[in-house]
Amino acid sequence: MKTSLICPLRTAVAAAFLTGAVSVGIPSVGFVSSAQAETSTLSSVYEAMPLEQIRERCQVWLEQQKPESLDAWKKQTAEFTSSQDGLQLVISAAAVANPEIGEFVATVDRAPAHQLTFLIEQSPLKTDDAWMQANLKFWLGLALSQRHLYEEAVDQLAPVDPTLVVDPASYFFHRAVGEHHLLNAEAAGTSLKSLLTETRPLPERYRTVGELMQQDLASLEEKGLDEIARKMRDVERRLNIGRSGQKVQKIEKEIIDSLDELIAKLEQQGGGGGGSGSGSGQSNQPSNPADESRVKGATAPGEVDEKDLANNAEWGNLPDKDQAKAKQILGTMFPPHYQRAIEAYNKKAAQRNQRP
Repeated sequence: MKTSLICPLRTAVAAAFLTGAVSVGIPSVGFVSSAQAETSTLSSVYEAMPLEQIRERCQVWLEQQKPESLDAWKKQTAEFTSSQDGLQLVISAAAVANPEIGEFVATVDRAPAHQLTFLIEQSPLKTDDAWMQANLKFWLGLALSQRHLYEEAVDQLAPVDPTLVVDPASYFFHRAVGEHHLLNAEAAGTSLKSLLTETRPLPERYRTVGELMQQDLASLEEKGLDEIARKMRDVERRLNIGRSGQKVQKIEKEIIDSLDELIAKLEQQGGGGGGSGSGSGQSNQPSNPADESRVKGATAPGEVDEKDLANNAEWGNLPDKDQAKAKQILGTMFPPHYQRAIEAYNKKAAQRNQRP
C-alpha cells in the first residue's frame, strides 16, 4: 500500500522495525495508521501492511470464497503473531480456500530447484481478487529467488503491483537481487531506488546489501573481465540446476565472443605499443650490439649441450601423474567455471584453425 511519510511517530515505528532481526527472504511488516496515511502530503513511500490488517483482509476474502473453512483457518493461523508472518497468513488462506494451492505450496517447498520450472507452468495460483493474486505471485517470486531461479523469480515479480504486496521491502529486494544477478542494470537500478528511498520500514540488512548492489552496478564495465566472470558464474548456476539449453549456450557464446574481443584488443595494444620511451625520439636499439648473447661479466661462452627433441614423442607432455597434480593445483587457484570457459574457448579456437 502506498502512503506518505511525514509523521514523527511513523518514523519512530519504522526505526524500531529496522533494529529487529529480519532474515533475507522472510517478509517483515510495519505499522502505519490510516489516519497518518490520510494526512500525508510530502513524500510517497511503499508501506508494509500491519499484521492485523492482513488478517482482516484474508478473513473477508475467505468469507467470500469458502466461508465453511473460516474457522479452520483461524485455528491454523492463531499462532501467527509475529510481524514476519504476514505473507504466511495470505498463503494459508489461499491454501484453505483451494486445496490445489495448498498442495502446490507444499510441493514447491520440498521440490529440487530443477523441477520448479515445470511446476510453475502448472501453477494453480490464480484468483479474481487482485490483492490476493498479487501476493500469491509475490510469494512464488520469493520462493524462486531463494532457490537461485532468478529469471523465473523476476518473471513472477515484475508484473506485480508493489502497492498491493504485504511486504514491499522484500518485494523490491528480491526483485533487485534477480535483476542484478542477470546483469539487467537498468531494471536493477530502478528496483534498488524504490527499495532504498521509497520503502518503509526498511530492514537494515536490505539497506546494506542494496547499497552494495548500487555501488557494484555503478562500477560494472560492459564486456569487461568482471562482466565475463559474472556470466561464467551464471552459466555455472544454470548447469547446477540442470540447464544446458539454448539460453545457456547463448551465454557461453557471449562469453567466448567477449574473450575474443578482449584478446584482440590486447594484441592490438601489444603491436602498437613499445617504441620510444621518451619524447626525444631516440631509439632504444644499441648502436653497437654484441656479436653473442652472454651474461654480463661472464668469461665463458655460455654454451650448453643441445637437447635431442626431434624423435621424442613425449616432448611437451607431462607424465599422467604430474598432469593430475598440476590440474589439482589449478583447481584450487581458480573456480571450476574458469576451466570450462577456457576449454570452450580452446575448442572454438581449434575449430577455427581447422577451417580451410
